Amino acid sequence: MEFKIRPGAPEDVAAVERVRVTTWRAAYRGLMPDDHLDALGVDPDRVARMERGLANALAEGRTPLVVAETEGGITGFVNFGHCRDEEIGGGEVFSLYVLPEAQSAGIGRALLADAVTRLRAAGHEEIGLWVATGNGQARRFYERFGFVPSGRTGTHPLPEPYPPIEDTHYRLAPAAPGDAPLLP
Repeated sequence: MEFKIRPGAPEDVAAVERVRVTTWRAAYRGLMPDDHLDALGVDPDRVARMERGLANALAEGRTPLVVAETEGGITGFVNFGHCRDEEIGGGEVFSLYVLPEAQSAGIGRALLADAVTRLRAAGHEEIGLWVATGNGQARRFYERFGFVPSGRTGTHPLPEPYPPIEDTHYRLAPAAPGDAPLLP
């Protein structure tokens, strides 16, 4: 499958949200309640807020969203930035999703490599991310890339009446001098 990795633009946000919803429904089936997953949809208000936020970030010179594009449109994305938890610090990959039918084609690895490269270029030596503890496929993916569990755990809240989902924190150690650059 041929794909192109590029910075995301505000006009990509609706497609990015469709990727997120579709991927959540597949990746979290069995980890989250089915009725919660089945009720997910692309919320126009959320899309509008995200479009404004992305436009502001781009105007400030930040690139917090990178997308994968194929002939069929946006098939994956990664968003990232400064870690939201000051106790941890460094950079953080906030989310990485690839449509189920486009997985195992190198898109996820290319997106993650791009995000890590951009985070390191922005001065973040260490990079972290959170993943649902029960999501073995995602955990194996990040571990193959070089992320290791940091020992931190947390919870991902879901709307009432659903219980929260346990998350595991992963970290990618700083690059050593002479390390080869990340390639997709």
